[in-house]
Amino acid sequence: MSTDKPHAVRQDCLMQPQHDPFFRSTFSEPALFRKLLVWLVPMVTELLDLDRMECEKDSFIDDQLKAHYSDVLYKIPLQGTDENIVVFVLLEHKTSPDRWTMFQVLRYIVQIWMREYKVAKDEDRLADYMLPPVLPIIVYHGERKFNVPIRFGKLIRPLKGFEESMLDFEGILLDLTQIDINDLPEDVELNCVLAVLQAVFRRDVADRIVRIYRKLKPKFDDEKYRDRWVKLLRYLLTSSKYMTQKEFLEVKNQMSDTDIDVITISPLCREWLATGFAQGREEGETIGFEKGIEKGIEKGIEKGIEKGIETLLRIISKRFGDVPSSLRDKLHAVRDLDVLGRLTDVSLDCESLNVFEATLNQ
Repeated sequence: MSTDKPHAVRQDCLMQPQHDPFFRSTFSEPALFRKLLVWLVPMVTELLDLDRMECEKDSFIDDQLKAHYSDVLYKIPLQGTDENIVVFVLLEHKTSPDRWTMFQVLRYIVQIWMREYKVAKDEDRLADYMLPPVLPIIVYHGERKFNVPIRFGKLIRPLKGFEESMLDFEGILLDLTQIDINDLPEDVELNCVLAVLQAVFRRDVADRIVRIYRKLKPKFDDEKYRDRWVKLLRYLLTSSKYMTQKEFLEVKNQMSDTDIDVITISPLCREWLATGFAQGREEGETIGFEKGIEKGIEKGIEKGIEKGIETLLRIISKRFGDVPSSLRDKLHAVRDLDVLGRLTDVSLDCESLNVFEATLNQ
């Protein structure tokens, strides 16, 4: 990988960083969230019924809060209790040390309590009702240490003699800038997700991508891990300011032993590859006459499209079962890499095959 000093920083503005959408979509997956929670707070396995937990998405937040926060919220019953006795676990995602993080968390907690109180009132359960515990977990990854308060009381001006009357609580902090890569969890999937959150702000992001790829590759026979890799790589390519064209091409070469086609991952990949072809031609790194080179590039793009369609069909088949022949024919008629890239995004996140086909028909 590149070791030039100072390290080049990307100047393009093709895409906005996808930190919040990536975090929200990733940890809205109950299986992955469960792995994170058990690793970070092992005692929850004794207290909470993790088999009955539910992801709450954004349903409790009003429109004003939605504009400012990107939470992940889970409702988890206590062991051996009915569904009304629950604990909420709130993940608050941060990429910079925001001094007012715990104030934002408090607003979340109050929103949750207001909603739960209203439900209890509507069901006539207030006589012996108690507000549910909310465990706030701050997951931070950035370019420097999270050096701001995680105890709410630190934000309140002290009043001597009235300390016990002041509101106070503490969040659970996972500061990935302070965790060595060798101390990440053993579970391969969670390990790679957290390693990516670390890598996106590091200057050696290209080296880290390759290490993550090598850790996941032995599991590529399982479509789940192939899909995970595509999502991780797309996030790094769109969100790391240290992932330049040079690093991308080096990473692509390191991935030459896989049939996953990086061309379909994002428009940025396609632009970098096209630029790389042109530069290679100018520098004499490609072989043949000018017309031969142009034909070679066309064939390469055509091959990339076919490989991208094959990958897309595997994703759809894995998520929704057999792919109708009519849908296969429509996909094989796609000859635009940008369209194929958008369809790949949709295939990974859509709720049903009908939703995917409706997008394809647009």
